[in-house]
Amino acid sequence: MMSIYVTKMFDRLDRIVYARYGSANNRLVEWVLEQNDGIELYGIVLPMGVSINLPEPPVKVAAVPVLPQLFLWD
Repeated sequence: MMSIYVTKMFDRLDRIVYARYGSANNRLVEWVLEQNDGIELYGIVLPMGVSINLPEPPVKVAAVPVLPQLFLWD
């Protein structure tokens, strides 16, 4: 099911993708860019009133594993 989002003032694509899909990893943001021709021409902060197609993702978005923190000195 595809939804259409109309941008508001100071919207950014990564935040829109996170709100819609629950993740903003690079593959998902790039995939949304591919679905919306020319949206990259607006830059990082999108102007008000731009329609963005947000279809269902082609595959389930996997969470990136978090590595344990490593200390060189204790």
